[in-house]
Amino acid sequence: MKRVPNVLTGFRVALIPLIVFLIIKRIYIASLFFFLLSALTDYLDGYIARKYNGVTGVGMLLDPIADKILTTSVLISLSYVNLCDPISVILIVAREQAVTGLRAVAASKGVIIPADRSGKIKTFLIVLSVTLLLSGFSLAGEVFMVISALVAVISGLNYFLKFKRGLR
Repeated sequence: MKRVPNVLTGFRVALIPLIVFLIIKRIYIASLFFFLLSALTDYLDGYIARKYNGVTGVGMLLDPIADKILTTSVLISLSYVNLCDPISVILIVAREQAVTGLRAVAASKGVIIPADRSGKIKTFLIVLSVTLLLSGFSLAGEVFMVISALVAVISGLNYFLKFKRGLR
């Protein structure tokens, strides 16, 4: 059972090119299906890893990377086909990169910065935004994308504050 979460993470990564291709080709319902399947595997891999004591170093490394690749690829693709505002995408992608770099620096200093509630809320809002945009609810999707970007910025600042506190 320890391998299942990592297999799910690998499956999520394998779906990313398909999702991007479908978005670029404007096959939104199919891209929505595979995006939601990816989001489900993200939830399941974490749930299974915790429930069956299958948290591994590889999983702790690959899961957040897979999440960030999925998120940034989908958001950039949506911006490319003019389904969402590029400013929101830039803010979210910049936050993802900054937090990833910060966590790497923190880890090199022996400081672990765990995921927090604001990051989980950000992820939920992004999934909701993408779902609405791919479902044809562009106004609602855009509103939630802007909210996602704001929460992403706040969440990113939260990580920097945790890092600063962790160094004391």
